[in-house]
Amino acid sequence: METTDERKSAIVEAAALQGATLTDWFEEQVGAVFPQEVREGPHPTYETNNIDALQEPSTAFASLSCRDWSFTEADTRYLTHDLHPYPAKFIPQIPAHLIGRLSMPGDVVLDPFGGSATTAVEAVLLGRRAVSFDANPLSALIGRVKTGFMATSVRTDIDQLCAAIDGHIISFTTHQRHWVTHLMSQYRKYLPDIPNIEKWFNDYVIGELCLIRHLIEQTTAGLARDAACLALSRVIMRISNQESETRYVSVNKPLRPTIALRAYLESLKAVSRRLENAAVDLQFADARYLVGDSRYDLPNEVGENSVDLIVTSPPYPNATDYHLYHRFRLFWLGFDPKALGKIEIGSHLRHQRNATGFEEYREDMSQALVGCAQVLVPGRYAVFVVGDAIFKGESFSTSDAIAHAAREVDLDVLGVIDRPIHRTKRSFAKPARRARSEQLVVLRKPNRPIAVHLNPPAYRMWRYEGELRIREIESLTGQAVDQSEATAPITMPLGQPALWQLRRLTFTRDYVLGDGSGAAQPTWQRVLENGDADPAKRKDPKYATHGLHAFKGKFYPQLVKSLLNCSGVPVGGSVLDPYCGSGTTLLEGMLNGFAAYGCDLNPLAAKIAHAKTAVLTVPKDVVDLAIRALMDRVSSRRVAPPPVLDQFADAAHEELLRWFPLPVLHKLNWLLTQARLLGTQTLVDFFEVIVSSLIREVSHQDPADLRIRRRKSLLADAPVLEMFQERLEQQHLRLQRYWSVAGRQPGHLIAPTVTRGDSRTPKAMESLGLGAASVDCVITSPPYATALPYIDTDRLSLLSILDMPSAMRSDLEENLTGSREIKRSSKEEAETYLLDHTATELLPSEVVTAIRDIHYANRSTEVGFRRANMAALLWRYFGDIRRNLEQVARVLRPSGKAFYVVGDSRTKAGESWATIETTEHIARIGERTGLCQTERIDVDVTTENLRHIKNAITKNQIIVFEKG
Repeated sequence: METTDERKSAIVEAAALQGATLTDWFEEQVGAVFPQEVREGPHPTYETNNIDALQEPSTAFASLSCRDWSFTEADTRYLTHDLHPYPAKFIPQIPAHLIGRLSMPGDVVLDPFGGSATTAVEAVLLGRRAVSFDANPLSALIGRVKTGFMATSVRTDIDQLCAAIDGHIISFTTHQRHWVTHLMSQYRKYLPDIPNIEKWFNDYVIGELCLIRHLIEQTTAGLARDAACLALSRVIMRISNQESETRYVSVNKPLRPTIALRAYLESLKAVSRRLENAAVDLQFADARYLVGDSRYDLPNEVGENSVDLIVTSPPYPNATDYHLYHRFRLFWLGFDPKALGKIEIGSHLRHQRNATGFEEYREDMSQALVGCAQVLVPGRYAVFVVGDAIFKGESFSTSDAIAHAAREVDLDVLGVIDRPIHRTKRSFAKPARRARSEQLVVLRKPNRPIAVHLNPPAYRMWRYEGELRIREIESLTGQAVDQSEATAPITMPLGQPALWQLRRLTFTRDYVLGDGSGAAQPTWQRVLENGDADPAKRKDPKYATHGLHAFKGKFYPQLVKSLLNCSGVPVGGSVLDPYCGSGTTLLEGMLNGFAAYGCDLNPLAAKIAHAKTAVLTVPKDVVDLAIRALMDRVSSRRVAPPPVLDQFADAAHEELLRWFPLPVLHKLNWLLTQARLLGTQTLVDFFEVIVSSLIREVSHQDPADLRIRRRKSLLADAPVLEMFQERLEQQHLRLQRYWSVAGRQPGHLIAPTVTRGDSRTPKAMESLGLGAASVDCVITSPPYATALPYIDTDRLSLLSILDMPSAMRSDLEENLTGSREIKRSSKEEAETYLLDHTATELLPSEVVTAIRDIHYANRSTEVGFRRANMAALLWRYFGDIRRNLEQVARVLRPSGKAFYVVGDSRTKAGESWATIETTEHIARIGERTGLCQTERIDVDVTTENLRHIKNAITKNQIIVFEKG
C-alpha cells in the first residue's frame, strides 16, 4: 500500500498513541472493514459435545496426546485477545481445544490463575460459563472488558467520554500557559499515592491522568466504565517515564502536553472498536471475575463441587513479577501493587525477598490444588499448563511438582503432554525464555458417587407432572426412584455422566451436591423461567418466545421438555414434530440443544413456529435495535395513519371491510408497512406475528368464539398501535430475559427446520431433509378428531397477514387433519370405504366398528348436517393419522420413541352420547405401522371458557411408541 510520507507519519503517530505498530494499526482497520471470517478466519470450535469424555478418561487423554500443541502458525489475536498487555500469556488455542474436548455447553470452566482472561474468553466463545480467579485486580478488569457485550448504553457512555476528552484537548489552547496548575487545582483528588511520582511521570501527564479519571467517573458506568479504565491502563506505560514494559528504569521521554489525553482517546476508540467487532461472538457471554488468593479463597468464593473443568496456566516459578509489571497501572486504577506483591505466587522478587527456592512455589501450588480439588465436580478434569523452573541455575520440573501435589489431594494424574514452544513465542522474562517446551498436566477428580439433593419446583405440580418428574430423573440418572417422592426433595448418590444431566431436569428447580450445605445449582429450566430470581410459585409457560402468539390446542413447553428427557436422546440429537402447530416442540428442542424439525399444513402455524425460533438466531443487538426503532416509530405517531390499504391483497379488501372497522384497517396497514421495511425476513415474520396476535381483538369477530360469529356490538375503532406497542414491549422484555441467561444452555443453539407441509406425505419429510431412520425422537400433539376449528379461529390473521381469502381458506380447512368441514362428494366417498368389507385393511377392526356404530346411530334418527357428517369425518381423520404414523415410522430410527399427546372427546350418536376413543384408536393404528405401544401416561385436563365446551376433550393421554 503506497501513501505519502506525511500520511505515513500521521498513521505511525496515531498507532503509537495506542501503543501499536504500523502493522497493528493496519490489522485494526481490516477488522473494522471486513467481516469476521475474512479478517481472522473461523473460530476453532473443535469438538463441543463430549459426554463420552465424562465416562472414559483414557479416551479423553488419548485424544489430547495425539494433538499438535505447538500452534506455530495460529492467529492468537482474534476478537478481544491481545486487548491489553499481560506477561506470560498462553495462546488461546490451548484453552479452546481443552474446553472443546473436556467439557459440554453450559459447563462452568474455571481458571484459578485467570491472568488476562484467555481461558474465560475461549470458554464463553464455546458456549460455556467462565469463572476467572486471580490475585491481581487488573485481571478482573481485563476479563470483564474482554467478555463484555457492546450494548447501546455502553456505546453511548463511551461516545460521551470521547466527546469530553476531545473538548479538553481543544481547551488546551486556552489554558496552555498554566495547563498543569489548571488541571491539578480541579482534579488533584484523583492523584494516586505513587512514591517518587515526579520521577516516573511528567507534571502535565499527571494532571491529564487525573482529568481522565474524573471524566471516567462522571460519564460512565458498568461495562463502559470498565472499558474506559482498561483504555487508561493500556496507555500508562507509554506516557510514563518508565523505559519499557519490561525494564523498570526511569528515562526522560520527549512527551508533549495533551499527550496523555490524545493517547487515551486513541486507546479508548481502539477498545471500543474491538468490542464492536466482537459483539456477536460475545453476546451471550456468561463470565464471573473474582479477586482473591487461589491458595485459600477458591472454595468459599467459587463453591464446592460447582466447577466442571479447570484450565489454567499458573505463574512460572521465579520468572515474572506481575505486581511490578503492572505497578503504575494498578496505582492509577486505585489498587495497591504492594498488596499484590505480598501474595503473588512465583514472583521473582518475592523469592528473593524471602530467600526461598522452588520449595516455596511447590507449597503454594499444593495449597492451590487443595481448593481446585474441592471446587471440581467428581469425574471432571483439570489441566495445568506449566513450564520448568530455574533457581540459581538449577532446573526443577514444575509438572512433576503439580502431579505430586495433585495426588496428595486425591486427584488422578492421567498424564503429562509436552508442548513445544516456538522460539518467537517465548516469554520476555529471562528465566522463562530458556524454556523450549511446556507441559500439560492432565488431572481428573475420581468419579466416585456423591450425594445429590434434588429439590422440586416451588409451584404445585399436577399429578402427571410429578410422575414425569420421576421418569425424567430415572432416564437421565439411570437410578430408580420411588413414585411417592414425586413432589418431595429426592436424595441419591450419583457420578458422571448423571451429574452433568441434572441441569436438564424440568420438574426440579435446583440441586445441591455433597452434604447439602453448599449452594444450590439451578436447573436450566428454572433459569429460563426465572433467571437468578427466587423460583416462582406459578409455572411460566411463556418464557423466551413461547408466548409470542396464542394458538388453540397447543401443549405447554415443560411437558415437551420433560418428554425429551424421558426419550433417552442425548443433547445434539434430533426431534420431529409432524404437527408442529405454533412450534412448542421446535422451540424446546432449540432451547435444549437438539436439532428440531417440524411442519404444519396451516400456513399461520408454520409462520408462528418460524418466527418464534428464528428470532433467537439473529444477533441480539440487531433484534434489540429493530424493536427499539419500531417502538419509537409507533410511540411517536401523533396523527392518524394514512387511509390506504396497500399492504393487503386487493382480493381481500371486501372481506376485510366486513370484519374490521376502517380506522383499524388503516392502523394495521401502517404497522405492516413499518414491519416490512426491514430487510431481514426473520424480523419481518416476528413483527407480523405480533400484529397477528391482536387481530381477533380489534375485529368484529367475537373473541370468545372459535367459530365465525360477529360481536353483538360492533367496533367503531380500536387502539391498535397501543396494543401492538404493549405486546412488543412484553416480547422485548422476554427476549432480554432469555438473552441474559442464554450462555447457560446445556447444548448448542441449533436453528430448527420449519416448513409448511403435509406430514401425511413423504414429500413433507423430504422437504425437512429427513430420510429413513434419520430422527431420534418424535414429540407431537396431533389435531384431535373434529375438536378445534383451527382455520376459523385464525381466519382473520390468514386473511390480513397471509392474504388468504375465503375460498383459499375453505380448501385449506377441508384438507387439515381433524377438520370438521367436508364436501358432499368426499362424505359419500368416505362412507363407501367405511361400509365396505375391505375397510379393515386400512384401519383396525375396532376403529372401523366404532365409526360404523356412530354412522348407524345417526342414520336411525333425524340429525343436523354436522352429526350426519361425523362418521365420514372420523373415517377421514383416522385415515390421516394412519398416513402420518406411516411417515413417522419410516423416519424414526430403530428403538426411537414417539410421544403422541392425544385426547378422547365425545359426540352425540343418535339419542346417546358416544365417546370417541381417539387414544385407543391411534395406539392400535400405530402398532399396524411398526410402532410398538410401550405405555400410556394420563394427563390432567383443563378447559377454556369457550363455546362448544360440551364437546371438549374428556381424557388426555401420552401414547409412548417405540420403533421395533
